[in-house]
Amino acid sequence: MPRRPSPKRPPPRQSPRLSGLARLVPVLHGSLHGLRNLGIGLALIGSVSFLPESLVQTWPEHGQRAIQITRDIRTLLLDVVRDTTAGVGSWLSDLDGVDIHALGRVVAEQVPEWLPRDLWPFDLPGASNTDQTGIAPSFSAARTALYDTVYSGHRVTFYCGCGYDRDGRTDLDGCGLRTLDGSSRAQRVEAEHVFPASQFGNFRRCWREPAAFSKCRGDDGNTLSGRACCERVDPTFVTAHNDLHNLVPAVGAINAARSDFNWSELRSGQRLGDCAIRFDPILRRVQPPDAVRGEIARTMFYMRDTYGFRLSRQDEKLYAVWNNADPPDAWEIERNRRIRRLQGKGNRYVEDYRTL
Repeated sequence: MPRRPSPKRPPPRQSPRLSGLARLVPVLHGSLHGLRNLGIGLALIGSVSFLPESLVQTWPEHGQRAIQITRDIRTLLLDVVRDTTAGVGSWLSDLDGVDIHALGRVVAEQVPEWLPRDLWPFDLPGASNTDQTGIAPSFSAARTALYDTVYSGHRVTFYCGCGYDRDGRTDLDGCGLRTLDGSSRAQRVEAEHVFPASQFGNFRRCWREPAAFSKCRGDDGNTLSGRACCERVDPTFVTAHNDLHNLVPAVGAINAARSDFNWSELRSGQRLGDCAIRFDPILRRVQPPDAVRGEIARTMFYMRDTYGFRLSRQDEKLYAVWNNADPPDAWEIERNRRIRRLQGKGNRYVEDYRTL
């Protein structure tokens, strides 16, 4: 007797959760492909941006501009990486038993040489290691020493050459900044950090997490800013922050426009009045006037050597060019002498000047 065929069983029903995940697979697949293509594109841009300058200079103008754009994109990406790594470092610092600085050094030693040095972790030295016992204990005292002693008899702002009086009021008409006359900040002089304080403060926990420090609360109970907190609780930060070699008088509006941007050479950018300093807030870069590029370069090298700050190889090459093109003048030498007398240490890139 023939066997009757068994009835077909219906396929098992998927749970709503599995069904939803199945619908997400194509979306995730497409996103991953997009990220992969984006990564390949950025890698190609990064590779092109490292073409040697000697080769690029032989290209037509539009080709040189294209290479400059790839370098600007690379710079923006590095800024994103720097900010991201700072946030990750803050998270890791809360983990028990993890030596963050040792971990950072191991990672930095293992990465290829193309990783710019300004992304490497660093430590500020203790105040006893700087040989500068005369550094002011507060920023207010550092400003007073800058205005009353270092720049005594030479009341001229650094970038734009504006004169200012004993009360810190600037003469905007005499330096091409008359268009800023209505700005209250432009009418006063401020102490400007050549090497931005945020670039070394951002690696300190007091800067990132001021709420974690009981001493970093004001009289009204509100948490202080990261800078103010570090000035209260971090002596090594104070040493670098108040170093007179890194401080110059600047028109307040110029200081505000510069913000914490890095130095660079720009093909275009915003200007304030007739001062020959250019700003690019999109690229977060500033091009200083020719007359002070050498001083900036020697200051950046001094801060690197004294405090262990990292400069990218590209920046080191740029500062070497600026140093060579603009040797120390009589005022820079005198300024260094005055600071050495106050702090106990001079800038060897001024005292023992040589081309780099």
